[in-house]
Amino acid sequence: MIAPALGRREVDALQELASIGCGRALSALGKLMQRRVEMDVPEVWLGRSEGAIADFVGGLGDAVVAVAVRLEGLLTGHLVLALTERDAGRLASCLGYPAGGGGWSEMSQSALMESGNIVGSAFVSALAQMVGKTLMLSVPRLARGGGRECLDALVDPKSGSVALATRFVCREAPGPLEGLVLVMPDPQQVTALLAAMGGV
Repeated sequence: MIAPALGRREVDALQELASIGCGRALSALGKLMQRRVEMDVPEVWLGRSEGAIADFVGGLGDAVVAVAVRLEGLLTGHLVLALTERDAGRLASCLGYPAGGGGWSEMSQSALMESGNIVGSAFVSALAQMVGKTLMLSVPRLARGGGRECLDALVDPKSGSVALATRFVCREAPGPLEGLVLVMPDPQQVTALLAAMGGV
């Protein structure tokens, strides 16, 4: 489904949602890593067609690791934690499960999926406090490959025309890492979500 037309007020409300929700989510990730995580101002990405967000994420390159959880409730959609393969390896190392020269171990992949689960849980907890409703999330799933390939594997293409994109960076050892948190609401849910936030 194509993204709804949104005015400045609606975009501002979505950015507020991302700022609060992703701020909580990345704070939780920082505690898990025991390192400071900084985030950029969230952006609202609106595509003109289904799958447009996958096209944007394709810019991350051909070696991407992404973890996604499905969101249910007032905010139905997906939350995706995406990093380049190098940065995902550094995140796994921070968590005590380095990928190693021979490739990704089951434990290192599990550590990344747990990271996605914690990021998603913190996000829905923050949003639930904002709107006064319970939200749920699925078991995390992981994909590796090109940015578009990962999103195609993890996210329903019909959800792929709206995203709240928040870039983050950690500058501490074992080397700087950066990534992207994408919150991708189902387009038909955006109006109801904004109404619950008082954004319309």
